[in-house]
Amino acid sequence: MTAAITLNDQSMLHIDAGRHALRMSPGIGGAQIDLSLTIYRQAGPPPSDFPQTKGWPVKPLDERLRLSATLYMSTRNASQDRRYVCRMDSEHLVTAILQQGAFQMRGFISDHQLRVIEEERAGKRIWLILALQVLQVLQDEGKPARFAQPTGELSFDIGGGEWADNLEGVEGGTYIELLVPMVSGADYADAVELLRDARDLLREGNISSAVGQARKALEQVREAYGTQKVFAEAVKKSPRQRTLSERWACMVEDLFSTMSGASHNDAVTRDFEYTREDGQMLITATAGMLKRLSADRDSL
Repeated sequence: MTAAITLNDQSMLHIDAGRHALRMSPGIGGAQIDLSLTIYRQAGPPPSDFPQTKGWPVKPLDERLRLSATLYMSTRNASQDRRYVCRMDSEHLVTAILQQGAFQMRGFISDHQLRVIEEERAGKRIWLILALQVLQVLQDEGKPARFAQPTGELSFDIGGGEWADNLEGVEGGTYIELLVPMVSGADYADAVELLRDARDLLREGNISSAVGQARKALEQVREAYGTQKVFAEAVKKSPRQRTLSERWACMVEDLFSTMSGASHNDAVTRDFEYTREDGQMLITATAGMLKRLSADRDSL
């Protein structure tokens, strides 16, 4: 949907998304987002047609415009469930003329925001909405310069493949983190809090303590699925003969057993040493199990 913004001299500013408007590039802790837009100015009425009221006619002191915007996104459409993403600004002052020109707006999206968007869109297209603001410097005859800030809104959709291509380009130097959805506020809140503790401990370099907290979180998965009982029957079979639920139970119990070395100090586990990468893998695997549990909660 093209943005049509009426300027102070009654000319009309038309702003639209260019072809392949979106481009993202890697940043520290997130990604730089660039939007390629088109712009042209439709001439307004001649000065003689302006209303003869105070402040008319008013001419721009500088024909160049400063454009800024608040960027929102939605996984449904441009008018529903929009969520704030970031602020964006034009790279340079923009001069709009009667012929179509191009300009770019730039902002920054954090890694966490990108992961939330991925979770929300679930492989589908998304809508981007720009709440635009134009800064125009005006000069009344015989008076100091003043500013006008007309506004408008531009919305357009980005296909799932185009978004994925951009995301692939910025995730090469980052890491994967799973979002574990909580339903009704407290279904598995204790387990998620334990995972948060594990993450913080790992950041502080307390690897064994981090693994131990993740192990406590996994206990809720074991209890919900009854994996100890399923595992006891599964190990009596050849791995190739195990059902899918038995294979999941073996994964949970093996994960729990691997993490137990951080909490025990017996003859076997006393020499266990976990690297930071071990801790990251075990915490992430536990998060994956909790995510699966949250999806299966109604069938258990």
